[in-house]
Amino acid sequence: MDYPPSMHHQIPHPGKPQMHHPHHPLLSNQLQPISSDSHTSMWLDDPYSMSTACPSQRDSGFNSRPASLRSNESTGNTPNHHGSSSGYEQIPPHLSNDFENTHPQYTEMQSTQPPTKPDPTQVIPELLTLLMEDDPVIIREAVLLTHILIKEGGESRSEVIRNRELINALLETFSKDAGDGKITYVLANLFHSLSQQQEGLRIIYDCGGIARLIQILDSADNTVNFAITALHNFLIVLQDQASDEIQRCDGIKKFINLLDSSNDKLLTLVTDSLLKMSSYNIKSKLFIQNNEQCIQRLLSIFDTNKYDKLLLIISKLLPIISSGNELNKRIILQLNGLNILEKHLRTTKSIRIRHNCLITLRNISNQATRMRDIDSLIQQLTGILLTDDRQSVICSFGILSNLTADNRTNKSLFVKLNGVQTVMQNLMVNTDGNDDLIEVALCTLRHITARHDLENEARETIRKSYGIGNIVKFLRDKNFKEHWGIIKATVGLIKNLSLSQTIIPYLCEQNAVRKLIELLINLDHERMKLSEENNRYDVLMEIIIGTLNNLAKNSSCRSIIKEMNCTSILIRLSHLPSCSLEQSANSLMNELNVD
Repeated sequence: MDYPPSMHHQIPHPGKPQMHHPHHPLLSNQLQPISSDSHTSMWLDDPYSMSTACPSQRDSGFNSRPASLRSNESTGNTPNHHGSSSGYEQIPPHLSNDFENTHPQYTEMQSTQPPTKPDPTQVIPELLTLLMEDDPVIIREAVLLTHILIKEGGESRSEVIRNRELINALLETFSKDAGDGKITYVLANLFHSLSQQQEGLRIIYDCGGIARLIQILDSADNTVNFAITALHNFLIVLQDQASDEIQRCDGIKKFINLLDSSNDKLLTLVTDSLLKMSSYNIKSKLFIQNNEQCIQRLLSIFDTNKYDKLLLIISKLLPIISSGNELNKRIILQLNGLNILEKHLRTTKSIRIRHNCLITLRNISNQATRMRDIDSLIQQLTGILLTDDRQSVICSFGILSNLTADNRTNKSLFVKLNGVQTVMQNLMVNTDGNDDLIEVALCTLRHITARHDLENEARETIRKSYGIGNIVKFLRDKNFKEHWGIIKATVGLIKNLSLSQTIIPYLCEQNAVRKLIELLINLDHERMKLSEENNRYDVLMEIIIGTLNNLAKNSSCRSIIKEMNCTSILIRLSHLPSCSLEQSANSLMNELNVD
């Protein structure tokens, strides 16, 4: 028999009157022996318990700190399974052999047979009556006793879950808190325990419990811990239903307010709840994307925190936030997001965090083309291109493509870092024909082969790397619709390469002229089928004609162009209403008439 923990309702205080129910079987003031089979440390978990027993009668765990919340990470050697009560129950301390001599009344209690466990169907109606009381002490004791039934599991827990009237009464009891948070705390603890099984989640949801839990998210931390964990359980199990209800109750705003907490585990639950809300509810996603307070707080935590699990969840949120409109991206940049993400690229050991940082950088990089002092980032990205992590390589190419699109400094720096050789190496070893990698690699080459001080060096590096043939082969004229991005990037790159007179013979040798004309003929054929103008076709045809115009400066290329019988197309295009395509066609015809 364990020595029972002292409770304030067990030993009457000599100077206080008896409680309202002195002979109530659930709230008796008489010291009763507690069966070891049904012993629970619920009383020990409660920091608000006030014992009137003398120190010698107290259990050593009395008034100790509440048990920690159930976490996704095990805190001990034994895993803490979903729905387990091991996070609450504690083993009473071992009693010494001479304890009976010190406390003779304990010997007498040991000989007493423990009372039979009451039938839950008989207890619940009495609990309902007690919950209707106005005395906060009685209400709180009734909540605690209900919690004991839940933690006992089995039929006791099932009876509580099946009794909708009891659940509704418990939810209504939130409004009876006296202002000291005691009733709110024990209720939050109770609903947290109830939320650890799907049946419990369902009955809370059906009774409107989510709204009540959201209302108490501005309570003390120990109460919020239970409430946010229960809400997190809802999002795990009920997903869309739970997220819609949380959104309806403005729970997303409460979640964002909790980002000011300094508790890492609480922040982990909150950020994961935000992540799930953004995945299940489009309104929540848009709200998070457009909430500057949320973005600022997440970046601040990501910059200063060291808790790996929290950092991983935030790294998953940032790609979602950065996938919004251009304003979102500029906000991230203004909040030093580029440097924060670059720091994690340099320091993190987590591949998943690195991937998420790269995705976020790729999303915002199109707004960062004018930013200065990003040399270290470009150096980091160039180094990643040398790794065998395909996902990281593709993301890095995408970022570099954007950063070199309209920035002379970034273009020259990339060439100085031997970036051209690295890109060509990736194209040559891309044996699986990954279109995503090919397109971003070609776009990067297109950007760095024009409009900066080292453009000619970049073009010559491609030639010396025997890359001309590899580039020309991407002109897939028969499947241009399926590979539109690759075709457009390839044509643009060949146009830049044709600016160097030393490279034109190599292009001619690799049949670049013939492939370009075949592509032009196919595009024109498709364009003629359309009932109205298609800017997509016009733009690509203009780039092709501009490339042919550069190549036509070489006599061998001019001869091939004339042989390919594309003059009729050029004549027809030259008679279009005034547009850039008409001007390009006229320019090429003039070049062909040189002879």
